[in-house]
Amino acid sequence: MTRQWCVAAGIVVTAVIALSSALRAQIPAQAGAAGPQGQSRSSRIPDLSGDWFHPVVISLSTVDRRGAMRGNEPDIPYQPWARAKTLSEVSTTGPDGKFELNTDPYVRYCEPLGLVRMFGYPGKSRFVQTPEAVYILDEIGPTFRVVWLNGTHPEDPDPQYWGHSIGWYENGDTLVVDTVGVNDRSWFDQLAHVHSDQLHLIERFKRINDQTLGYEITIDDPGAYTKPWGMSRTFSRSTTGFMRYQWVCSLRENDEQFDKLAKPASSVPASAN
Repeated sequence: MTRQWCVAAGIVVTAVIALSSALRAQIPAQAGAAGPQGQSRSSRIPDLSGDWFHPVVISLSTVDRRGAMRGNEPDIPYQPWARAKTLSEVSTTGPDGKFELNTDPYVRYCEPLGLVRMFGYPGKSRFVQTPEAVYILDEIGPTFRVVWLNGTHPEDPDPQYWGHSIGWYENGDTLVVDTVGVNDRSWFDQLAHVHSDQLHLIERFKRINDQTLGYEITIDDPGAYTKPWGMSRTFSRSTTGFMRYQWVCSLRENDEQFDKLAKPASSVPASAN
């Protein structure tokens, strides 16, 4: 099943990339309108094409990048259960990381990285802009998201890993992505900052210059946090080629890594007993 899914995903990604140049030329100018939250849409469309590298992010906290204050970061407004849930999870990294005991849904079960965390791994993403949708392709998985332009959310979306995303262009330089209908099974980052299925995520991808793409998120999740919060960072243009490596999560390889590396490293040598 995993192999079949990967092959199918590879075919879709290849087809979308092949069509991107032709379709981009067909993108019509949008009439000025307001987005779901009243933002002003733009009639100009920014060119987000290219391969964008996103370096590793351990924690979404802007004041505690390495996780020394996990659960007590002043910029993360936890609900009590969300703090307890985050602290109960075991990461593979950070001050309290233990690979052999980790509960990371991506590392342990090969579940999708999910929203936001997708951009926290050191890989590349490509944006394919068409009149109907923007496709965000990522090397890790490999996977892709669909952002429907000029669309609306379903009234009662079924919760999924990637949720349901709609988008619009703003100020002539920004793609705004509005996502709802997300399940609660993924982490925001490597330190297990969790979310509920009430998550409403706003992402802004801003073309700063030819070499830099800005990324800003607003997390509005009343099921897990007491108020909206977020952060911003930048991606840099990559010239090393897209899909040079296909990062496929494999339970078999995870088990082998645990048995051959993690388990011996975490065990007490017999001579020490």
